[in-house]
Amino acid sequence: MEDGLPAGANFIILLVVAVIIGILWNGGVKMFYKHNTLLVVAYIIFLSPIAMIHLFFLGLFGDTKKQMMEKKVKEQARFETLVEEEKENNKR
Repeated sequence: MEDGLPAGANFIILLVVAVIIGILWNGGVKMFYKHNTLLVVAYIIFLSPIAMIHLFFLGLFGDTKKQMMEKKVKEQARFETLVEEEKENNKR
């Protein structure tokens, strides 16, 4: 009890801070994976309080990497289908 806190309080505070940093890190990784790197860096620098809250919620509730990949694959397949349809329409 050197600074007025109970014996295990410093450990609990450190654990909570580590969990929050882990969630923010996870959100940051997801943000960098989804968006352009320069835009994410600018977003974090210029809107840091909002960005940190956004990263926290993204880290908690954001899509997993597998879900993001599935969305990208579906989007790419839809795009290729549209391109093929447009090619066929131009041939007529």
